[in-house]
Amino acid sequence: MSEPLLSARNLRVEFTLEGRSLPAVDEVSFEIAPGEVLGVVGESGSGKSVTALALMRLLPQPPAKIAGEVWFEGRDLLTLPEPAMRSIRGGQIAMVFQDPQSALNPVLTVGYQVAEAIVLHQKLPMKVAWERAIEMLDRVGIPDPEARAGAYPHQLSGASGSA
Repeated sequence: MSEPLLSARNLRVEFTLEGRSLPAVDEVSFEIAPGEVLGVVGESGSGKSVTALALMRLLPQPPAKIAGEVWFEGRDLLTLPEPAMRSIRGGQIAMVFQDPQSALNPVLTVGYQVAEAIVLHQKLPMKVAWERAIEMLDRVGIPDPEARAGAYPHQLSGASGSA
């Protein structure tokens, strides 16, 4: 059996507020092999988003304190220098936030924002990145991906056939 692509071992996140330590994630462990998908479900406030944010080192420290290990392709993400982490974050590991309207910039088109990430991480010209962005929208089942790429985030809300 091959090494996991991503694993968390005894991941713990606590927040220190007003001198009190408040646990948010307590000893979470999992492994994801290449090609596998992990779905995380739970009640509101159960730590799903905090776990994902901790994996990607997107929690401000302090007030967050992260302990345990997070391994990706043989590297412990919690000990990587920030420049190395930035090169992984978004290019090799990404997160889909629960509320995409607050995660996307409302004044930029959806296609531009996807293409911008492609340009940044794959060093492609914008024209090529734009075509890839449309391909990605199509791959995830967005209807009429060419039109959707030119839409703003608020124009996608609940749309199934019109922008």
